[in-house]
Amino acid sequence: MSIILDEGHHLPVFSKVCFYCKHWNRDNIDKPGICRAFKIMIPEEIWVGDNKHTTPYDGDHGIQFEAIKK
Repeated sequence: MSIILDEGHHLPVFSKVCFYCKHWNRDNIDKPGICRAFKIMIPEEIWVGDNKHTTPYDGDHGIQFEAIKK
């Protein structure tokens, strides 16, 4: 048996990129699509992993992906 958490959703619940970024908003999981760089909505191409956001992106306020330190 397999469980697919994102089945039926247009966008995945969690981002393969943002989940591992120190700027992602972990304090308010009711609004998962925001972060320090994108205070209104993380662009879809970043959220779904098509853009790793390691270089500047229009509207990111100079903040790009930085991995969480373990």
